[in-house]
Amino acid sequence: MLLDPPPRIPLEALPVFPLPSTVLFPEQQLPLHIFEPRYRQMVRDALETSPYLVVALIEGDPAAEPTRFSRVATSGKIAAHQRLSDGRFNILVEGTVRVAIEQIDSTRLYRQVRCTLLEEPTGDATAVPESERTAMVSLLGIVMQQTRRQTPSAEFKAAADLDPARLAFRIVDRVVSDPAWRQRVLEAETAVERVRRATSALASLLGELPSPATRSSSN
Repeated sequence: MLLDPPPRIPLEALPVFPLPSTVLFPEQQLPLHIFEPRYRQMVRDALETSPYLVVALIEGDPAAEPTRFSRVATSGKIAAHQRLSDGRFNILVEGTVRVAIEQIDSTRLYRQVRCTLLEEPTGDATAVPESERTAMVSLLGIVMQQTRRQTPSAEFKAAADLDPARLAFRIVDRVVSDPAWRQRVLEAETAVERVRRATSALASLLGELPSPATRSSSN
C-alpha cells in the first residue's frame, strides 16, 4: 500500500506541478518527463530534501501564466528517477494522499502550496451498497469488452480484494482518460459518491466507444 502517514509528508509547503489533462490518484503511479528549467529545479530540490510534490490539474488555458489549477489535488512521492545528461529527468510519481491546496509565496522558480489533508472516508462515509459496486464492475466489463473489439490486447479486471472506494480510483485511473471525469472522482467526499462518479465516468466512456452496429455499417 502506497499511503504514507500524513505527518511524514511536509504538507505545510510542497512544490506544485500543474499539468494539463492529468489527474493523479492515491495509490496510483504516474511517469513524467521533466524538461522545463523550473521543474528541473523542483525535482532536484525534492530529491535533495523531501521527495514529495503535488500534481494538480490545470484549469482553463494551459498557456496562461500563471496557470490556474484545481483546489483538490494529490500529493505524490518520487519513487524512482533517472537524471539525464542534459539536466532533464524521467521520474515515477506514486500518489499518496488527497489534499486541498492553497498557493503560498515561493523563492524558487516553481510554485509552492500549503496542503490540507483530505482524509479517506471513514465510518458511515465508507458504506457502499453492494449493488453500487456491482454496477461499477459490470459497466467496467462492458467497456473492456467494447474496447477489445478495437484493441484485442486491452485487458483490465477489477481487483476483488479492494474496497469499493479504492477500487473506484484504480478503475478510473486505468480506464478513464477524460480529465474532467477524473477530477470529479478525485473530489468525491464519500465512498459511495466516488463509486457513483466512477460509474458515470464509465458510462460516459461507453457512450463514446463505437458500437458493434456502427462498426459493421462503416465497413
